[in-house]
Amino acid sequence: MRKRIRKWLGRRLTILLIPHDKSRPIRTSLSLNFIYSVLILWIFSLACSVFIISREINYWETVRANKVLREKAEYFVKSLAEERDLICELREMDTQLRGLLHMNNPKDIIELGGIGGPTIEDARSLALVLQSGNGLSKELFQMNLNELERETWERKQSFHEISDYLTYKRTLLLATPSIWPTFGRVSSGYGWRIHPLTTRRHFHYGIDIANLKGTPVRATADGRVVLAGWQGTYGRIVIIDHGHGFSTRYAHNSTILVKPREKVKRGQMIALMGSTGRSTGPHLLYEVWYQGKPVNPLLYVKSKPLFANR
Repeated sequence: MRKRIRKWLGRRLTILLIPHDKSRPIRTSLSLNFIYSVLILWIFSLACSVFIISREINYWETVRANKVLREKAEYFVKSLAEERDLICELREMDTQLRGLLHMNNPKDIIELGGIGGPTIEDARSLALVLQSGNGLSKELFQMNLNELERETWERKQSFHEISDYLTYKRTLLLATPSIWPTFGRVSSGYGWRIHPLTTRRHFHYGIDIANLKGTPVRATADGRVVLAGWQGTYGRIVIIDHGHGFSTRYAHNSTILVKPREKVKRGQMIALMGSTGRSTGPHLLYEVWYQGKPVNPLLYVKSKPLFANR
């Protein structure tokens, strides 16, 4: 078998080249062994060329992909730094808000350990990315993202707390009796005095504001009417529960304009001044109660009445 193959490969092929002019023909003789060797060498060279070209193409694709990844890494690092700057600004704003709101109770303040702005590690990592073209450390990215998430969550919780605090303060302000209930002259103050009818010394739980009969009486804070009717020596009285421990009483009215369980707003007219019950003349007895105890109304009302006599 081998002899046959050798014999067959040893055969020679004659190639005759005949020119178009009258020149002598060119004649050459090649063995099949030589022809097959050249063919194999050509195929091998072609395969090597294809392999090298494909490697070159893959190389440039890799270079291009690395460039895109590097640009994305640079963008992420810069974005991360910007986000941390924003977190830093929010943290400063949070501190300022708490200072303005006097939220100084340790239970109300969340002290954070995060740092705003890019760290030294961030700057070094970005410099390495820009200079060497290497990919950004996955661990560093994850660490910074985790820190950013933590600070964002803490800021969110803190702002929720401030929002709840402001809501509480708003409801507390609305519930605090802070305006004059009517216009007139304070004829009797809060504290010990001689009763004008019994001439005995007793403690006066409110203030008397004297004016003409029919002078409007207004609620001094938002709340709900718990009593609107006659009550002994108070005469026609309106009692309003404002929440947060506050309640107010408006006594000796000639006419009541609200009903029990009715919601009222600060400044809303609730009655007309009169002299019902134990009274020496038209006036309003105004009392402020806090946590079930009477307090001096002048501690809450503003310096000047808000409503003119009309």
